[in-house]
Amino acid sequence: MKKVLFATTALVATAGVAAADVTFGGYGRFGLQHQENRINANTGAVLDDTIIESRFRLNIDASTESDAGVTFGARVRIQADENSDGSANQAVFNGARFHAETGGFRLEVGNIAHALDNLANYYGYEPGLIGAVGQYANYSGPVAGYSSTGAGVNGVSAIYSMGDFRGQLSYSSDNDGNFAAATGVGTPAFVAATGTGGDVLSASVAYTFSGWTVALGYEEIKDDDGITENDGTVLTVGGSLGVADVALFIGDDKFEGTSYGVSGSFDVGASTKILASVSGGGDDVTTTKKSSYGIGFDHDLGGGVALRGMVGRNTGDQTVADLGVIFNF
Repeated sequence: MKKVLFATTALVATAGVAAADVTFGGYGRFGLQHQENRINANTGAVLDDTIIESRFRLNIDASTESDAGVTFGARVRIQADENSDGSANQAVFNGARFHAETGGFRLEVGNIAHALDNLANYYGYEPGLIGAVGQYANYSGPVAGYSSTGAGVNGVSAIYSMGDFRGQLSYSSDNDGNFAAATGVGTPAFVAATGTGGDVLSASVAYTFSGWTVALGYEEIKDDDGITENDGTVLTVGGSLGVADVALFIGDDKFEGTSYGVSGSFDVGASTKILASVSGGGDDVTTTKKSSYGIGFDHDLGGGVALRGMVGRNTGDQTVADLGVIFNF
């Protein structure tokens, strides 16, 4: 991560403030990704199974500290991804996220990530370059995440950490009537049918002991009449077995019931890891989600560069694979 320190009157307008701390950091990746029988989700058009994969992500973080020792800051992100057909796409700014932090308490406002998206070991160990499969894949509950290319939810989140404990409480309101379309929150059928979402409330707690972290989170989305459109509860456990780092996922949501998954990372020599994940369940209402699985590798090339690849089967019963490089800066 590169750091630039600004301490001029042109950039610091408030009397008594000595400097603002601005950092730039992110990553880039490129390679190939394959998905059997790929189609455009919006038009139904048949696309090439194998396309060029690319992403550029640059985080811009700025912060300063008040005389009372409270840190105030904000983040915006610039990101470019390929289009669904593999063609190039331009980079865009996302919505800003602001924060105030003191001691173990942190308040975030704006383009926040809700509690499940921040839940320890929710994503586990995703094999490959892009996370084509994961231990969470069969879960169908709401997961309102930080938006990398959109405005986000414009919510508020309170996070408290003390020693091995972490808790989070978050809320966002569907002010524009298009929450789900912008964030993907809600069931796919609901989003496709209405293009609307609702207010989201989420909470989580996590505790680490003896090298293992247990986390529990809940999230719900309600419409304008206060009726719950979808909700879900997730329990995760993660830690080390010595020969491997592992994560366990158990979820339960309103529409698809109980889902589960497990993932792990295994060292093979000093520079190479083998990663694998499996997910299942979550088919109480429909049978469209199949069990997913995948295995991949991560080979460290040094200097913040890694070669990654995987092969597996997603919840749509399609063969998926990817191969490429990722580099941090």
